[in-house]
Amino acid sequence: MNKSTAFSQLAARCSTTELCIADIRSKLERMELTDEERDAIVQCLLDEHFIDEGRYARAFVSDKFRFARWGRIKIRQALRQKGIAAADINEALQTIDDDAYRQTLIELLAAKRRTLKASSPYEANGKLIRFAAGRGFEPSLICQFLDADDIETE
Repeated sequence: MNKSTAFSQLAARCSTTELCIADIRSKLERMELTDEERDAIVQCLLDEHFIDEGRYARAFVSDKFRFARWGRIKIRQALRQKGIAAADINEALQTIDDDAYRQTLIELLAAKRRTLKASSPYEANGKLIRFAAGRGFEPSLICQFLDADDIETE
């Protein structure tokens, strides 16, 4: 595959979905191109605004929070693994509404509690904490809702 064909394919793909530099590099590695050609394609995509790490981070945060119902910790870690700058990650995470974030955690804990099999409240709370922490929610926030018994009323 030549450089212009690879650029055209990636530009078309970037036009339909948000991709970060790490995603682009991963796709370029499968193509038979030199390192210089790969770097040139990435730079062209950046220059022509087909890829934008900040825009990607905002879209990623929105999707993972709304659809996968991930917490901030898990989202931050996933973005770090993709090589997104800390400033872009922080800016994107600020787009999450605090009330919606808390409500999502309450709903997740309430749904999990309904399906939980535990012999004591202590064991149930331990399972709920591990579940919510695995989803990427902050331990202090999880414990705050467990202590307040907000999830009992849901």
